[in-house]
Amino acid sequence: MASETREVGESRPPHEPGTPDFGGLAIAIGLAAMAALIWWDASSYPVRRSYAQFGPEIFPFLVAAGLAVFAVATVFLAVRRRFPPREEMTYPPVIWVAGAVLAEIAILTFGLGFILASGTLFGFAARGMGRKPLWLTVIVGILFSAVLYILFRLGLGLSLPTGPVERTLVGLFR
Repeated sequence: MASETREVGESRPPHEPGTPDFGGLAIAIGLAAMAALIWWDASSYPVRRSYAQFGPEIFPFLVAAGLAVFAVATVFLAVRRRFPPREEMTYPPVIWVAGAVLAEIAILTFGLGFILASGTLFGFAARGMGRKPLWLTVIVGILFSAVLYILFRLGLGLSLPTGPVERTLVGLFR
């Protein structure tokens, strides 16, 4: 196939007739793997029976079953070559989002807390989606994360990773 130049945003030409969409098959394998992992993990949850004859442990099984259905449907679409043409991949947004996840992991590892980690995740991911400036998206993310922390920690009594910001915030509300 001859090399062609395409404009930004222009979709790729369809793949060769008679061959399955290998990208679609890869997506189906990923969906099936996630379904299997969720099912396997959920099978280790303790069973809590109630008057309804099942408890919250059923929901991971429902999610896994839904992912398995999507995996099978994706295989059919890939084999029948029914996927719409995909655009050329642009790497900077992927790098920003992957960096967001790595930054959150690093911030949590160093004990800086939920608010800074989630705010950084929000800001970097927003930057990957095209929002600028980065400093503003991180500040907005930190503010939203602070509200969520207060709601989860003080409203619902959930335990979230704490750092200096969280200790100060909880101190203000006591």
